[in-house]
Amino acid sequence: MIADVVRRLRGRAVHVVGLAGTEGSAVVEFLLRHGLTRITAHDLATRETFPDAFRRSHEWLAPAEREAALGRLLAAPIAVRFRDRYLEDIARADVIYTTQAWFRYPENAPVARARDAGVPLSSMTALFFETVPCPIVGITGTNGKFTVAHLAASMLEESGRRVFVSGNDRTHVPILYRLDEVTPDSVLVLEISNRQLVGLRYSPQVAVITNLAPHHLDDHGSFEAYVETKRGILAYQRTHDRAILNGDDPTTRALARGAPAETLFWSRLRPLDEGACLVDGRITLRLDGREEAVGPAALAVPGAHMLENALAAALAARVAGAAPAAIEAVLRRFRGLPYRLRLAAEVGGVRYYEDSLATNPAAAAAAVLAFDRPLVLIAGGQRRGATAGDFRPVAEALGRRAPRAVVVFGAMGPRIEEAILEAGLGVPVLRCGTLDEAVAAAHAVAQPGDVVSLSPACESFDQFRDYRHRAERFCELVAALAPREAAGTADGGPAPNGPRARGASR
Repeated sequence: MIADVVRRLRGRAVHVVGLAGTEGSAVVEFLLRHGLTRITAHDLATRETFPDAFRRSHEWLAPAEREAALGRLLAAPIAVRFRDRYLEDIARADVIYTTQAWFRYPENAPVARARDAGVPLSSMTALFFETVPCPIVGITGTNGKFTVAHLAASMLEESGRRVFVSGNDRTHVPILYRLDEVTPDSVLVLEISNRQLVGLRYSPQVAVITNLAPHHLDDHGSFEAYVETKRGILAYQRTHDRAILNGDDPTTRALARGAPAETLFWSRLRPLDEGACLVDGRITLRLDGREEAVGPAALAVPGAHMLENALAAALAARVAGAAPAAIEAVLRRFRGLPYRLRLAAEVGGVRYYEDSLATNPAAAAAAVLAFDRPLVLIAGGQRRGATAGDFRPVAEALGRRAPRAVVVFGAMGPRIEEAILEAGLGVPVLRCGTLDEAVAAAHAVAQPGDVVSLSPACESFDQFRDYRHRAERFCELVAALAPREAAGTADGGPAPNGPRARGASR
């Protein structure tokens, strides 16, 4: 495995794009640890700004470890091309290791030309598949993949398996740093994004696709091209592998046609002879003629989408060797994850949920439908090139829930408001500029017994570094409401003034 990679690369000119990022630095460190030094690393940072860029992308390391890693890279016996010489001699590479988003940057056009001229491209994700000696459970999809990965890993670990988790999230430690710990009887649970799948020529032994909805269309050009990219997780499976697909999502279900591996479905909506479904109010697995109930359908985390995540994780984990009792134990104690419809606080009888990873309309729509209380939805942010029509799923979900109000903010606030107005819902829409203003407006309109949910339907980059930064700010703002609530009650003062409500009838 590792020896094969080293043998293949020895003596070859290896170029690595994005040295300051997690992927580029992980690849370079892996190569150096195995005696490969004919490396040219490239980064768009300048020599002066490189250290800070490295620190920002390696928050998963403790400060002392981060500085040590930075020192190792700067002292390594490799050539480094900073911004002034970025991609110099890239056409002379024998192989180029790219970041997963390399194609989004115009500055990387020389990489595309080198690829078109026959230079092979690889990636950190490809190295995962080439070096780990154990089975891989790979999970992709538009929404839910992080939660499914967490649940499946927990179920396998509860069963006594040695489990490693890696993938797309910046909190994940790339498995390349832990290869000496991975044994053949371990399991690697790998969350895989659409960008990681671009050009990837490997598939996991157990491949899960949670669902598919329009997302990242600026990467792929069309929904059809996005779906084809996601199909890549199945493309290199063998006949004895397993493909685990959402049987309730027609687009995902259709990927079973032509899949090389055995396909299993899960369904929240109907019973299945084989796969995962609901039987008498319990999550039930039907595999190889056996029926195993592995937990109640009533979970602590609200929403149909959470139940779908549980079905997917239970089926994938069981196929990968988890015990039924372990699956049930994990489902019973699960209380949610940060950034994914987590209860942030209850203030004045109003529950505030942080759902910052709902970065697309389908995810926000799922959140809207998760609650059985009156809802104040906070939505907005950045969604490149989006129109009001892109937010129709959110408006349709709101139409099924009759929310108390919708508070929109940021670059896409007007487009979300337009979608709601076009749907003719008669829902008050409060338009704000910033998240700070949006939380204050939601607090002003919410009543005891209500839910306020930050489910943005957008990415965060118009106002925040990423969805985590947005979530942190939301939780800070909500935490500050409790003292204000107490002061307002004591002083007999009025509720905070919010923006004027814009009714759907205007």
